[in-house]
Parts: sequence; structure tokens; C-alpha cells
Amino acid sequence: MNKIPVCSLGDLSTGNVQVVEVEGQSILVVQIDEEYFAIESLCSHADISLESGEIDESDRTIECPKHGSLFSLETGEALTLPAIKPVKKFPVSLDG
Repeated sequence: MNKIPVCSLGDLSTGNVQVVEVEGQSILVVQIDEEYFAIESLCSHADISLESGEIDESDRTIECPKHGSLFSLETGEALTLPAIKPVKKFPVSLDG
């Protein structure tokens, strides 16, 4: 798999979201403490952007702002209804 630079560490801060476009796909990047996560930025239930969703730093989840589905930032798994399908998770690596 090819590595694609998407942002610099200076663009991120704990608990905030950065949305980047990579090869036509919108990806949500989140930093929590010293961990970094990247998932598809659209809710699998209603194609709503997760960008303004609430981050739970202790549970490593993001809540869809439309219907309240929770998604794991670690796996992309849909944890609560109405979403039942996961969002895609992307590997993250730090360089430099």
C-alpha cells in the first residue's frame, strides 16, 4: 500500500477533526493525545459528514451529528443504531 501524505502534525490537535480529500475520498483525521486515527468522513447510515460530530476521547468514538450513531475511531465499527455498517478505516503513519 502506498503512503499518501494528508496533513502535517501542526494541522492537528487533541480532540479536533481535520477532513482531507485523498484520491476523491473524504477522510476524517483525528488526534487523541499521541494517537492518530483516520476514517471515512461520511456516516454509513445517511451519508452525513461526521466532521462536526462529537469526539469522545476516552472511548475513542465519534458521534454522527444527524442521528447519533457512534463509530469507533480505532476500527470504524458502527457501535450504535441507526448505523449498522462500519465506515472505512485507514492506516495512519507518522513521518518526520
